[in-house]
Parts: sequence; structure tokens; C-alpha cells
Amino acid sequence: MISIIVPVYQSEKTLERCIRSLLQQSYRELEIIMVVDGPPDATGILADRLALTDTRLKVIHQSNQGVSAARNTGIEAASGTYLQFVDSDDSLEPDACEQMLTAMEDTQADMVIAGFHHMYFGRDVVKLPNNQGVYELSSEENIFLDLYETQFLNMPWNKLYKTELVDTCFPLDMTLGEDLYFNLAYMRTVARVSILQKPVYRYVQDNRGTTLSTKKRSDRIMTSLYLYHTVQRFCKDLYGDGNKDGNKDCNKDTRRESILRSKVAVEFLDACEGIYVECFHQSMCKRAALGVIREYRQAFGTIQKKGTSQPAIVLHLLDYKILYYFFWHNKFKLTYWLILLRGVIVEIKRRIGGNYETSH
Repeated sequence: MISIIVPVYQSEKTLERCIRSLLQQSYRELEIIMVVDGPPDATGILADRLALTDTRLKVIHQSNQGVSAARNTGIEAASGTYLQFVDSDDSLEPDACEQMLTAMEDTQADMVIAGFHHMYFGRDVVKLPNNQGVYELSSEENIFLDLYETQFLNMPWNKLYKTELVDTCFPLDMTLGEDLYFNLAYMRTVARVSILQKPVYRYVQDNRGTTLSTKKRSDRIMTSLYLYHTVQRFCKDLYGDGNKDGNKDCNKDTRRESILRSKVAVEFLDACEGIYVECFHQSMCKRAALGVIREYRQAFGTIQKKGTSQPAIVLHLLDYKILYYFFWHNKFKLTYWLILLRGVIVEIKRRIGGNYETSH
């Protein structure tokens, strides 16, 4: 049996669609645990009503403690051999459970990682891992780094886990990166990972302003650097520091550090770009915005030094490459104006593209 854990919070408009996608799975041996993380408002009432329609549905009510606490409650209550997570804003493809379970059992893997649909302001962007197959995690650093770089390790909902191997809960003291932390802790217990180049999940990003996954985070800098060191430590523990027969493999270490630091650069650039919304709504003045950009640049300087031989920062998108150039060279005013320009362009694209919820 697969236990599917669904944290529920202010999602009365999407919960029924989500649960319907679970009940219509081609694989039927399911336990669906809805953890209502808040008071018995319209969402909690809807969850209770849905639970009356199918014996596989269970509801747990708890005071508002956040998505990590809701998932932990679900883990404690789960009785299935396998675990899966679904957010109440999203949905599964009809054969998602069957595909992932088949991959898990046919390859004798301990974890399955699959692709997903990213429903982004009217567009369906299919995101797939670069590799497919089953891999011995301890000998495949390149596979791990590729999954990390392409952000397939950042979330729990495109994965299937073995319940017996989950010995670490989602951390309650983190408001950013808690999913990655959980996945890294789990991956320390696994031997084989099966990767599916198939989208099994529909991640809807539109209009998530107050949902569990997009609450405002004030500790992004500290958490990003903490996760950088956590992933760095994970790689050293699992793959070593590049030493082989007494000779250091510099290329191995350089590639690893390049990917890890590039990921931090992207996260910081994303955070800087977030000031566009605050500037647009006139809740942040130019001087304050420049201070935010400067703060992120100073933090990035703690891991990427100037004037010394450092791993290259590799960015794949042209706008990020341009933005990073000015960011890295302390051209904060130019960085600020580029952020505003990019924000206007993105806003225009969104308006042209429409909204998934209303147009599909």
C-alpha cells in the first residue's frame, strides 16, 4: 500500500481537484491522509466531506503549525509500505502511483524520482530529469549533482519513498529548504535510486500567494548558506573530497563546487529579483532595494572570493548571466534597474499567457 500525505491549508478551491486525482489512480491500494493544518474553516469542512466518499480517505485536524509539521503528522499516521507527498494545490497524473511503484519494485530501488508538469501562468512546462534508469547512489556523484543542479531534489512530491527508511522528519525550524534537507537525510539511508523520465505530477504555481509553499521567508541568506554547506558535507561523506590513492582529483572537486556555488548564486539572484514586486507596489524604496542587493552580494562573497582561483559560476539563462555580471562586480544600481526591467517583461508575458486556473 502507498500512503499519500496531503497537507491541507486554505485550499478549498483546489482540494477537491487534488483528491479526485488521487482517487482516480490506476493503482488502487492507497491510503490518502489529509492533514488539515489549521482551524475547522471551509477547507477542513470540505476535507471531512470528501472523506465520506471513499474509505481510503482519512482526515487529521491539527492547529496551524506549518507544512513541515503537517507532513510529519502524516508520516506518523501512515501505515503503507511506501510514502508519497502531494500538495493540496496540485494533482497526480492518472497512472502516477502505478508508474512509480513499478519502477521501485522492478529495479529494487529505495527511492524513485520522476518528472513533473510545471503549470506556470497558463503554460504547461514539462520538466524531466536528464537521466533515466537505476543508479547506485554511492558511486554516482555525477547523477546526484545533476539532480541537485536541475532542482529535482528540492521537493518531496515527485518522489516515492520507503516508509521503513524514513528516520528523519521535516525540520520545524526551517522555513526554506526543509524539503531538500529531508531528501538529503533520506538519501543517506538508500542504496539505489530509480529515475523516471516521465511527468507524474502537476505542480500549479499560479496564484499561490498564501499557500503553504510560498510564505514569505526572511532567513533566505542564512538558510541558503546552511544548505550549501549541508550538500557540500553530504557529497564529501558519500563521495570523498577528491582524494584517490593520495592524489587529489581537482577536476572532481572543482565541478562539485561550481555546481554548489552556482546554485547559491541562482537562489540569491531569485531573491534579489523578488524586490520587483515590493518596488512595484511602492512598499520598498530604491535605497532599501539597493541595500537588499548589497546584502545578498556580501553574503555570496563569503563562499566565492575575488582575486583568487575560484570555481566558475555557471548560469544557463541569458538574463541570469547578465544580472550576475553586474551583481558580482558590485554594480548595484545597474542590477536594480535590470531587475525592474525583467520584472516588467515577465509581468507582460504572464498577462499575455493568461492564468491556468481560469483558462484551463
